[in-house]
Amino acid sequence: MTTFDECKLTAFDHHSGDYAENSRSINAALRAQCPVAHTDAHGGFWVITRYDDVVAAAKNDEVFASGHSVNGVSPLGVTIPPSPVPMFPIEMDPPDYLPYRRLLNPFFSPAASKAWEPRVTRWVDICLDQVIENGSFDIVLDLANPVPSLFTCEFLGLPVEDWRDYADVQHEIIYTPPEQQESVLTRFMEAVGRVYGIIVERRAKPGNDGLIDTLVTAEIDGEPISDEMVLSMVNLVMAGGFDTTTAVTANALIYLADHPDARRRLIDNPAMIPQACEEFLRYFTPQQGLARTVTKPVSIHNAQLQPNDRVLLSWASANQDDTVFERPDEVILDRFPNRHTTFGIGIHRCLGSHIARIELTTMVRRVLARMPDYQVDHDAAVRYPSIGIINGWVNVPATFTPGQRLSDDLLPGS
Repeated sequence: MTTFDECKLTAFDHHSGDYAENSRSINAALRAQCPVAHTDAHGGFWVITRYDDVVAAAKNDEVFASGHSVNGVSPLGVTIPPSPVPMFPIEMDPPDYLPYRRLLNPFFSPAASKAWEPRVTRWVDICLDQVIENGSFDIVLDLANPVPSLFTCEFLGLPVEDWRDYADVQHEIIYTPPEQQESVLTRFMEAVGRVYGIIVERRAKPGNDGLIDTLVTAEIDGEPISDEMVLSMVNLVMAGGFDTTTAVTANALIYLADHPDARRRLIDNPAMIPQACEEFLRYFTPQQGLARTVTKPVSIHNAQLQPNDRVLLSWASANQDDTVFERPDEVILDRFPNRHTTFGIGIHRCLGSHIARIELTTMVRRVLARMPDYQVDHDAAVRYPSIGIINGWVNVPATFTPGQRLSDDLLPGS
């Protein structure tokens, strides 16, 4: 695995197979030996790994900018390498960012998110109904992937029967290492093109209840939002909605399969599930980190960062910091307090955090209720080969004692 010589770090690459296999030990070495380290990977960038430093940088948007373009340089933004499609408004900085955040906030508020809970539960039960009589299913392919994807399509106002067309390529581009993305990038851009076509159609003839129709009829500072900006905002919702919850749900259900005492504890005490899911969010940190661009000289732990330097804020490493979390390498179901960074920190904190919590807790709760004895086939399970963006699984087969359907409803697009 990677070794570190003081702060002469040239081999770190969060997209590498080495990092996918050894991320916890690599993060621990960085926190101990070089909390602000530099790597030559992907054009060169800094990585910040200690909790307090990550939080401070995330809150300091004047020095650590999120913009897709900073000081006239682009593409930059919040991923390393940059996303092929700008993700606004998360890749904007104040003051331009603020009107867009204010526009979106009401749709993702705790109350608005809670109102969607019956729909999320319905999607979960429909997905489980497709497999409940079989005695086998794939945690990712049959549940953790379709539920967030179906919900996100419904939330946006995209045709739910087309969910696979969007979800499959979104997952693939997330877990494919950047240097191998040529083929999947072509298909990803084709999917983006289809979404753009729907946006154009909705602007000409609005009337759907989804977020897309809200955006094409909304105004910022008295002006309509351009189709390109709407596309970027929709792409951000899809990127956040399709894969992050999928990843943490798969990891949580694998953990519970491997720890029968923890599983029994949640089955016997379902009121604990939300608190346990907060710990799963911390321990399995689905989105490993986000990038920033330095706007002015700054020194952190004697590291001298200069304007236009790229910086990775490691949410995952911050969540493993033993100066903040007691026994961070253990899952403690009733951990409290749990000040994890999984949903980000500062003005760009994840808009969809309330919805993500509802999806995660509902999937865990319904699996434990409807297939409580499920067992994971570890030999057939496949992890993401790259976890540089999302710490997830390609597939996770499992078996259980068959049960009964709750309805005859089929999965859209079947």
